[in-house]
Amino acid sequence: LLNQQSEAGAKNVKQTMNQLRKNWFLISLLVLLAIGFESASSFESLSNIEWLKWTVVSVTMFLMAWPLEFGKLKSAFASPLAPLIATALNLIAIPLLVWPLAKLVGAELGPGMIIAAATPSTLASAAVFTRRAGGDDSIAMMVTILTNASCFLVMPFWVMVQTGNSIDGSALVGTIYKLLCFVVIPIGLAQLARINTPSAQWATKHKPKLSFAALIGILSMVFLGAVKMGLRFEGDGPSNLGAGNLALTALFLLLVHVAVFWTGIWLSSRSGLSHESQIAVGFSGSQKTLMIGLSTAINLGFSIVPIVLYHTIQLIVDSIFAERFRSKLLRNQSPEPTEVENSP
Repeated sequence: LLNQQSEAGAKNVKQTMNQLRKNWFLISLLVLLAIGFESASSFESLSNIEWLKWTVVSVTMFLMAWPLEFGKLKSAFASPLAPLIATALNLIAIPLLVWPLAKLVGAELGPGMIIAAATPSTLASAAVFTRRAGGDDSIAMMVTILTNASCFLVMPFWVMVQTGNSIDGSALVGTIYKLLCFVVIPIGLAQLARINTPSAQWATKHKPKLSFAALIGILSMVFLGAVKMGLRFEGDGPSNLGAGNLALTALFLLLVHVAVFWTGIWLSSRSGLSHESQIAVGFSGSQKTLMIGLSTAINLGFSIVPIVLYHTIQLIVDSIFAERFRSKLLRNQSPEPTEVENSP
């Protein structure tokens, strides 16, 4: 009996450790968010180092883009309808859906929602989830290219249109310049680095390590953003960041993400696209990248909470969707039972 209890305890500990390893990024994200917010004054000088922030952004974008094999996109170029649908959903539909909702969550979280909606599709997870669900990941990669390459124009456009005169013009111009220099150019340089065969092979071989380093960069930006938020709330000004507004923001972002995901599936189905293409449109059209949203929100002085919420929501929801599609795919691929197997 003691041996059985010991084995059961060891099994529970192992399962707990596996869950912690699996969800380490989300756990770290929440911990750093709390530390940065609560200890903001201790890290004020660090958060004011501009070159440090944008160096982290550019290095992280390079590390995220270097292992991605954008060269395998001939099918997506040959049939561009699916990437175009997903891109339109990502860059047009989501900002339009969020626009009226952002006005309902208060002046603190609303602008952050606008930034979250205007960011491009993810550099990695959309393709990963698409591949996991049995979809065409080349379409997700194409959407990544289109949305990230245009982010230095699209994001400032939506911010200017949806926030009106509340944004300093010089800050907006500076955002355009910084997104071009520290986001678009590093992605381009990463792909240029893949022209060299040894460089491409090394990046592909060490993709897990590069991805881990990129995640550390994202966590660094989360921490700096949390410090900025904490410093703002140390003043005497009123704050609309309450439990009710947080819950409402999370609900709105969840509804938008799920609605755009299934709209992408439906539109691509009505357009006669394959099942694999439909899955790719759903994931890549509804996902948003964390890094670019964080850097833009920090640069403009907006709350990073909506960006973090959207990213957390999409990871949880899309993992469920991916497993659902994968289970259905495996069931369809399993051989039909024979008469002998059916007999009692």
